Amino acid sequence: MNPFIFFDLGQTLIDEWSFVGYFDNLLFKTLNDYGARVDQRNYIALRNNLILDRKFGSSGFLELVSLMSKLTLPIGYASTINDILKEDLLRNKRELIKLFDEVPKIIPLLSKKYSLGIISNNSSGSANLLRRHDLDKYFEVVCLSENIGFKKPDHKIFQKALADANLDINNCVMVGDRLDIDIMPANELGMKTIRTLNSLYKIQRVKNEKETPLFTINSLTELPEILLYIG
Repeated sequence: MNPFIFFDLGQTLIDEWSFVGYFDNLLFKTLNDYGARVDQRNYIALRNNLILDRKFGSSGFLELVSLMSKLTLPIGYASTINDILKEDLLRNKRELIKLFDEVPKIIPLLSKKYSLGIISNNSSGSANLLRRHDLDKYFEVVCLSENIGFKKPDHKIFQKALADANLDINNCVMVGDRLDIDIMPANELGMKTIRTLNSLYKIQRVKNEKETPLFTINSLTELPEILLYIG
């Protein structure tokens, strides 16, 4: 039996690079406007260290705003910066994200041989990108944290997807970009794992066996060949 393939959304199927650039520029400017006195090089170094050290988990970019504020500004500024930037970031994320170029071709191709699903902490707004490109019809199972009530890396969101797929866990594959919230929990549950590197989180380094993906790919175009080794 061919495996059931589950995908993360953000920075796996969805290209967030334009938003990442916007986010960094806006946060860098706002922190300095409030007296941070951090240059671009040190800003990137601080941000990357937070990613490398797994200092923020399932709340994404808004959590990064608070952490960067705490690192560069006096106590009490984090909530102010978050309040200032929240609506701007949410609005521009919706406008700046898009599907990776290969997604409209690779998803229909994979669906001819495999069952497909989504396990993601992204909102339904991000998932709507699939609908706009008429790709949602290819996914048999869609588990979004806002609907399930649990966020990755909580095993419960994975277990809900696996129950909906009604397939042996050994025959399920997780494709995602983050070692800490995609690869590790999927490995712990016994899924096979594929890490994608076209992501801000490509700088993460494996810390233990649980974070070690079965395969690592630079682009989703590599998936059909990789899946031959799994299926």
